[in-house]
Amino acid sequence: MSKSIYFFSKTNDWYELSNFYTFGFVDDDNLYWPTVEHYFQAMKFSEQKYQKYRENIRLAETPGKAKKLGQTREIPLRKDWETVKEEVMLYALRKKFSHPKMKTILLKTETRHLYENSPYDYYWGIGKQHTGKNRLGELLMKVREELSNL
Repeated sequence: MSKSIYFFSKTNDWYELSNFYTFGFVDDDNLYWPTVEHYFQAMKFSEQKYQKYRENIRLAETPGKAKKLGQTREIPLRKDWETVKEEVMLYALRKKFSHPKMKTILLKTETRHLYENSPYDYYWGIGKQHTGKNRLGELLMKVREELSNL
């Protein structure tokens, strides 16, 4: 068995681990989010006056469109974003992988190291040179450990 799993695009195995994989969840406010990406991008804008913009992100047709909306800088990011972004991601991952189907998929990775093989992202992924922080992979392994201890 391989010690590592690399995931990123629809053409790779383990695409279900990606934030773009269409498997939604309901948050604590009883709102349905089509993907983790939709939720994550919308949470960048916490002020009440941007509630409609967050809703536009939630209702975006694809995770790619949600990401593009979340990357705008015409609307300021919440002031604490750099402090809370990992907690926001962890919350969404816990919601997604609490579903029995997704839990089974994550637990099938067993103890293998998980890498988001994004050539573009050196924070959440490993980047083109494989020197990135891989925070998404690390958080997925944390969720997997939590689920395996239930």
